[in-house]
Amino acid sequence: MKPPVLAAGRRLARLGRVAALALLLGACTLPAGQVVPAGSGVPNLLVPQGVIVGGFAAPAQRASGFPAENAFVKLMYPSALAASGPDLFVVDSGLGVLLRVDTIAQSIARIAPVPTVPGARVAAGPDGSVYVLRPGRGFVQRFTREGIDLGSFASPPEILQPAGLVIEPMLNRLWVSDSAGGVFAFHPSGRMGEPIAGRGDGFATPESGATLLAAGGRRVFGVDPGCRCLIEFDRNGAVMGRVGEGELINPAAIAVDPFGRAWVMDRGDGRLKIFDGDRLAFHALPGELGLSEVTAIAISDQNVYIADGPGGRIGMFGLLAPARR
Repeated sequence: MKPPVLAAGRRLARLGRVAALALLLGACTLPAGQVVPAGSGVPNLLVPQGVIVGGFAAPAQRASGFPAENAFVKLMYPSALAASGPDLFVVDSGLGVLLRVDTIAQSIARIAPVPTVPGARVAAGPDGSVYVLRPGRGFVQRFTREGIDLGSFASPPEILQPAGLVIEPMLNRLWVSDSAGGVFAFHPSGRMGEPIAGRGDGFATPESGATLLAAGGRRVFGVDPGCRCLIEFDRNGAVMGRVGEGELINPAAIAVDPFGRAWVMDRGDGRLKIFDGDRLAFHALPGELGLSEVTAIAISDQNVYIADGPGGRIGMFGLLAPARR
């Protein structure tokens, strides 16, 4: 009988996954390569492809400030994720570090330190860079994928407590939200462009405001702290509509897939909720995905990564295209 990890690795190879055994695959209660069963809340949507629990450290870049090492790095508490192409950026609040998982080289690199407290956020830029929001700091830091510091984005009079960030996909501008609901756009040089939601002083208005932010395809969503729902913006920050009113309790993580569906981790009832248009299309408990808890979500192309902080692992899933209506 084949060992479970080896068997999972061979199934992944047949699926054409680039992340194989060098990113150690932990035990998963859902078989790799099979669609999440119809009894769950997400039938015909996700294909489990393994679980990342750690990987062997890549030789450290001098710029990162971390010593070179070849030891195995085990995830402790992945709390924030961002993905772009082969790169999966992981904030591990247990280790107190931002990691880059290279799913082609099958290695893990330490990028930058982060506080060992909840609240850090991360976003991947189209040029391979990564943006990090650390709790308690009034700015966002940008790094190359090797860990070189590219500068910070801040506007102290308006943004006092950054809460969320996203790269707007049409103009590739960094959007940063304040915990009070105001949203601001930055020029790639670091210069703030203009407030795009809220009153312009960091606070939301009854018409617009958002804390957590996410983008996918050509769509940008934010969590509206007023209605505890999702608000959709156009590229200039104008409100296009609201989604999920009455469906969300305490949204704590958000992602958008290539088909424009918004994925929300609702801490209020512990469910992963997926909105398609203006309706709640799917929902599932973490156990239905083979996880103990959902702490973060990242989607790149048709790859979905779901962090399980208490379990010290990240579930990998293939995203199936929606059926034609």
